[in-house]
Amino acid sequence: MAKQGEIDYLRQIGEEGVEHAVNKPFSDQHCAGNLMQMGALMALLPPPPARLLDVGCGTGWTSVFFARHGYEVVGVDISPDMIFHANRMKEKHEIANLEFMVADYEAMPFANAFDCAVFYDSLHHAVDEIEAVRMVHRALRPGGVCLTSEPGKGHGRNEAVAALAKEYNVTEKDMPPKKIRRIGKHVGFRAFQVFPHAGDLKQSIYATEAGTRLHRLTAKAGPLGLLVLKAFTFYVLFFPTQRKSIVKMVK
Repeated sequence: MAKQGEIDYLRQIGEEGVEHAVNKPFSDQHCAGNLMQMGALMALLPPPPARLLDVGCGTGWTSVFFARHGYEVVGVDISPDMIFHANRMKEKHEIANLEFMVADYEAMPFANAFDCAVFYDSLHHAVDEIEAVRMVHRALRPGGVCLTSEPGKGHGRNEAVAALAKEYNVTEKDMPPKKIRRIGKHVGFRAFQVFPHAGDLKQSIYATEAGTRLHRLTAKAGPLGLLVLKAFTFYVLFFPTQRKSIVKMVK
């Protein structure tokens, strides 16, 4: 069962893998993009104080960020091993406004209990993503906000991702914004917005190879280079790709 694979994941990835998981985002090669993405999510959430549900929180690094920003946070994950490390992180940072619990996010017990909820790279691991979004809708108060930060079209078919899913018996799915909006509407969310993933902004504009080439073009080609850079930025900002996105849903 894929859910059992998620439960056992930390035991399967070895010491080095666990070390990486518990030290995210700073241990991750995509650290800069993850930090930018957290900033984007915080900009789209209702401001603290508010009660926030971190859905599929893993080892809890996102929950810690939200709690340190002032939210009352409950982090939920199906894996007791993940929650063990999340609680250790909570103790390390001495955070009082943070709670972790072991739970399947497709069967959470909450009702009208939160002002906002976040799926950070977790919804695409759901066996039943409709039920996962339904549980969050039920957990939110009227007017509550749910943000999803998910990979999009082609993710599940990526060769490396498919190999990982097979090796560890976990679920990996495409989760483009169109699909998330369709699910959200089906379970009762009433308003939707789609935003670019901060990782895409980093790759296209800042200090990646692509960004460096664009900035070199800007420097060498003057107005023409600036026009190309502005056009590329406009595309990333106003036409969020199917690859990754942030979707904001309001109850």
